Amino acid sequence: MKQEIYTISIFYRLLCLALLPFFTTACLYEYPTLTKDGELGIDPTVVNVNVDLTLNLKFAHGITETVDYTGAADYRHRFIVDAYLDRQLASRHIIYKEPTDDEEFTANLSMQLHARDYQLVVWADYVKADNDDDLYYDTSTLVPAINTKAYWGNAEYKDVFYASQPLPLGSYRDQWDVEIPVSIEMERPVARYELIADDVKKFLKNIASGDITGNKFTLTVRYTNLFSTGWNALDGIAKNALRYISYNQTIPVPTAETENLRVGLDYVFVPDGNADIPIAVEVADAKGKVIALTYLLLECKANQNQIIHSNFLTADPSGGVGFDPDYDDNINDEIEVESNK
Repeated sequence: MKQEIYTISIFYRLLCLALLPFFTTACLYEYPTLTKDGELGIDPTVVNVNVDLTLNLKFAHGITETVDYTGAADYRHRFIVDAYLDRQLASRHIIYKEPTDDEEFTANLSMQLHARDYQLVVWADYVKADNDDDLYYDTSTLVPAINTKAYWGNAEYKDVFYASQPLPLGSYRDQWDVEIPVSIEMERPVARYELIADDVKKFLKNIASGDITGNKFTLTVRYTNLFSTGWNALDGIAKNALRYISYNQTIPVPTAETENLRVGLDYVFVPDGNADIPIAVEVADAKGKVIALTYLLLECKANQNQIIHSNFLTADPSGGVGFDPDYDDNINDEIEVESNK
């Protein structure tokens, strides 16, 4: 009996010796886990990052004045600051600011990140003053942020800014209570355009003569080719190109005092900073009959504002003005594009 106990004891000793290298080696490795805040990290070092954001509301190209925002009290600036680690979202911070009349707008926030190397991605747009929800853009991810399900046109507060820059924090490992400043200049990935009808008097004359009937009309702007409805803010490229995108508005008969009429306005993402975007501007009566049709080729540049004047209300309904499907580089002389004032 004693001999048997001694044999078992030797066996377990040998087993423990065999497993010892495994246990001693295993404890040298750490594996990334999600913290309670949803961050990916294993190093306990926390770096305090103070972010200063700057955006310039003045357009750099075209009509460079800032847009005259009406109803600013109904909206707020929203700033989304995402920290990406190995192209995965590690942290998100959102702040809101009241709009101002200043051309340059600044905002700042503080965030804590583990001592690793990130890509900082920032998105600035507008939301309603009484609601934090997405308005014009779905920002559940910024890779890409896309237009919300209902495409918005004729929306002055659809303007947007973004930035993407490295944030190397790996060198701060094991350094505690470190604070670093980060300055970010944001830029517009969109161009703004506005379509103005200068033929209101002729339009009213056609109504008076009976050539046009009805007391309300629908103005529709259609994008006639693939059209980018999203922006990858991490990589700075236009995404989510779709067909059959349009927006519209219904108007009553203009008053006799009306000199001109805005028929369309939009902010469009510009692939590669420059893009030619073909559109069709359609005017229809209450029965859906097209009474005027204009084809145009918008020459867009990021951070550009252009205002285009034409006879949008009385153009040939077969599409006799501007850009047609067999476009040959000739723009109708009746179209006027406002340049820098």
